[in-house]
Amino acid sequence: MASNDLANPSEAPRQKSVAAWFKDMHRLMPGYLNQFLIFTFVSNVLMLVSPLYMLQIYDRILTSGSVDTLIWLSLIAIFLMGIFAASEMARRRLCALAAEEIETKMSHQIFRQFDEQVTGGGKLPQNLMVLSRLRSLFQNQLILPFFDIPFAPLFLIILFIIHPVIGALGLIGGAVLLGLAIFAEQKTRDVVQASATVSSQAFELASGLNRQRSAIVAMGLAHNARTKWRNAKQAARELNLKAGAQEGAFASAAKSGRQMLQILILGTGAALAIAQEISPGAIVAGSIIMARALAPVDQITGSWRAIAQARNAWEELAGLNKTEEPQQYTPLPRPAAELKIDRLVVATPGADTPVIHPFGIAFGAGEFVALIGPNGSGKTSLLQTVAGAWPVLSGSVALGGRSIHAWPSEDRGQYIGYVPQDVELLPGTVRENISRMTEAEPEKVIAAAKAAGAHDMILALKAGYETVIGGSGGDRLSAGQRQLIGVARALFGEPVLLLLDEPTANLDPQAAEKLIASICRLRDAGSIVLAATHDAKLIEETSNILAIKNGGVSIAATDQYLKTTGTSKAPISIKTPISKNKHAPKKGAAR
Repeated sequence: MASNDLANPSEAPRQKSVAAWFKDMHRLMPGYLNQFLIFTFVSNVLMLVSPLYMLQIYDRILTSGSVDTLIWLSLIAIFLMGIFAASEMARRRLCALAAEEIETKMSHQIFRQFDEQVTGGGKLPQNLMVLSRLRSLFQNQLILPFFDIPFAPLFLIILFIIHPVIGALGLIGGAVLLGLAIFAEQKTRDVVQASATVSSQAFELASGLNRQRSAIVAMGLAHNARTKWRNAKQAARELNLKAGAQEGAFASAAKSGRQMLQILILGTGAALAIAQEISPGAIVAGSIIMARALAPVDQITGSWRAIAQARNAWEELAGLNKTEEPQQYTPLPRPAAELKIDRLVVATPGADTPVIHPFGIAFGAGEFVALIGPNGSGKTSLLQTVAGAWPVLSGSVALGGRSIHAWPSEDRGQYIGYVPQDVELLPGTVRENISRMTEAEPEKVIAAAKAAGAHDMILALKAGYETVIGGSGGDRLSAGQRQLIGVARALFGEPVLLLLDEPTANLDPQAAEKLIASICRLRDAGSIVLAATHDAKLIEETSNILAIKNGGVSIAATDQYLKTTGTSKAPISIKTPISKNKHAPKKGAAR
């Protein structure tokens, strides 16, 4: 049985109507839908060529025996069917182009959310996977039957023109099949969405196991982890089977219903022909027109699960299916080395409880500050907030007089270097990672690597700076190697502000000494350096100590700290820039 933490089908959100869905799509890509309608009109009108040709053959050619008329009718029919083929080709080409358009526009919004919203950033892989399901709706031409359905009344009117009884049969049969399609959508909606959700959970679990393989194997967690994954897959499998069974049942019912209806049309047409109320050619024409009128309903019912998954994907990406243009900004010159923190309150994204209470301080060029404090005190949270990766709960952070959180990251990022505790490198070459995925000059990449003390280590790799790391087929690097490359990435471009989170934690003493020397050179060049660290050798090189404890922030000169602590590690008496506010401001309060 599946575990209780898996998705519940009853929790599926209420979906928009098909009309509202198409309205959103029209807003997202208006030009494509208009062209769809034009080519769909041409295709559906030309679908009448075949039944009209059959009608002329049975009612005129066979009775008159005119070979010339037969030849001309055949040539005209072939010409018109050639136009039909071109129209269908255009529709399918538009489907492929629309799929690319949707992926381009919505992937931009997904990455924009990743860049701007901390709470939504972790959904990047999931959102991209959901987008692929939506893209398949157009890529596999599953959207075309929805454009054909509005033309079904045209074919029903022609059936009424042939004979009212045949038209009535077509109307009743079409209504029954359409009702079956709507019932199928309502019946399978929740199951399809729950299946997709649970499958996504199983995928995320497997990804987490792969990232933490060493710890899992070392602590003997593989069996329990495999059991949890198997439960998730079993739940997904059961929901997939249930959805498949429902889809198959409705598709079979729709297909057999359409065949029965065609038999009724043929039988009724034969009876009317015997009564001399219609011609023999009208029997065949009526059957062909009926098949065309009901074909979109049959196609939608037969592929309803994929269509429902696409609609679920559209709902999951609600808020991202917008037509907003990329944010425009004016690139600003290199900021002055002035970091000002004004009554800053730090909290984890989405939380109202502060991790660090209001404090303010300013640092200038060439200052090297160590952040100290017990584990969980908020050192990493402060660094992420100062870097602009986390939003502020209250207060502000400015670099060179510019608010870091109001400054577009694409422009701001080139002046900030950040090294997290656990460095993760992107799939690509070492050169691409150091250059921050830009086509930078090799000299600048090598200079950053040398400044980080990573140059010799990189040359020892099998392909040097062109060694592919991460992803499928990429080399696996040790934690120390990743750390050095991460530092080189942070030092690339000689940033104005350098933020380091335990930079020497994964390095041997020799590599740590080289890194400390590199940081000092950057400091001497006028950059501001903030480093969360417990490394005594690194602390000795700093100018000030920023201590965080119980949400309060205090500062002291490094020489005072070293003099006071000595070998006994006694607590130091340090001054507070701004008094700690015991009552945290509410979220949204005036800054």
